[in-house]
Amino acid sequence: MKLFGGAGPAKAGRAIELDFVRGIAIIMVMGFHFHAVHTGNYLIQIIEYPLKSFGREGVNLFFTLSGFLVGGLLLRQYAETGHVDARRFIIRRIFRIWPAYYVLIAFHVLAGRHPWNSFLVQNLTHLQNYLGTSITQTWSLAVEEHFYLVLPALLLIFSRWRLGAWTIVGILTGICAVVLTARCFAVAGGNLDGAFAYTQYRIDSLLVGVILSAIYWMKPGVYHQLAKRKWLLIFSVLLLCAWLAFATKNLVLDESIGYTIQALGFAALIVLVLEYSGSLRTSWIYRGVAWIGLYSYGIYLWHSLALAPGDMLIRKATALGLAPSLIWVVALAAQFAIAIAIGYVTTRAIEYPFLLMRNALFPEKRSSSVREEVPAAAAGGQLS
Repeated sequence: MKLFGGAGPAKAGRAIELDFVRGIAIIMVMGFHFHAVHTGNYLIQIIEYPLKSFGREGVNLFFTLSGFLVGGLLLRQYAETGHVDARRFIIRRIFRIWPAYYVLIAFHVLAGRHPWNSFLVQNLTHLQNYLGTSITQTWSLAVEEHFYLVLPALLLIFSRWRLGAWTIVGILTGICAVVLTARCFAVAGGNLDGAFAYTQYRIDSLLVGVILSAIYWMKPGVYHQLAKRKWLLIFSVLLLCAWLAFATKNLVLDESIGYTIQALGFAALIVLVLEYSGSLRTSWIYRGVAWIGLYSYGIYLWHSLALAPGDMLIRKATALGLAPSLIWVVALAAQFAIAIAIGYVTTRAIEYPFLLMRNALFPEKRSSSVREEVPAAAAGGQLS
């Protein structure tokens, strides 16, 4: 796997393959949230179908990717030294996540777009996935914040007990099974909102990524054997696509076993993209999607600001009597452009300076003893 280097604290040593996966995820999320018009155009309906039908599953892809990447930060350290520096990990996460996040909260306080009681306490305490928030896209960030506390705590226990790779994989698999069982009971009891948003029902999607990361860093030979099975990976991704296309409409089914099926399929997708991107890496489409993925955290935080301009454009274009198909193209393109531009600017203006400060004050400890070819693959996650 080749690494994607470049200037800037978030680019150095990054893997373009993983930015490509991020790009797919954030495009799915934006396509699901952005407003459009009904056109009756069959070709546009085909283009729109995957975004509007299962675009929200981009968050599930983010979860599994974050588990793989953020888990790799700790598991690489565990594989190299038998210990984890949980304090440094949490501090580095704070520098990565909180500055941009709290600027978003401050913006909404100053802008007055939402009543304070609809988001402020909820978001400041990172309990918005339980208490609700009018800044709706931030619910998944709460799940990730909780994951950033749970994972190092688990690995501290594992290091104290000096557990091996397969024992760790077994324990994490057991936790995933418990989470799946609890989620099924929640769905059976009619708590679909909780099954969708509560950390105890969603953390298995992240842990599947951690399991893949454990195999990657601690059992590289097993990982390579898995990666060699290209057709198995392709088959798994095709099954994932079939599930997204046909099963996600059934919320009871999807929110029970569906999230587990998606996590496993997304794990296969991550391996497939990492190992078999080949010459696609040099194509402008691949690199364009990866470039969007590079700014995915900023885009995710701020993309809702593109909705109001999109609505305004739709109203004005409709009043002018433009064809619905043209309005659809222009409105969607404008919303994507606005969201990506805001994500780019905020990443450069907020995230990068704090990453530089973090790297100066709390540089990442690295060793050359384990998996030298991919240290940067674990340099960041979605939201990581």
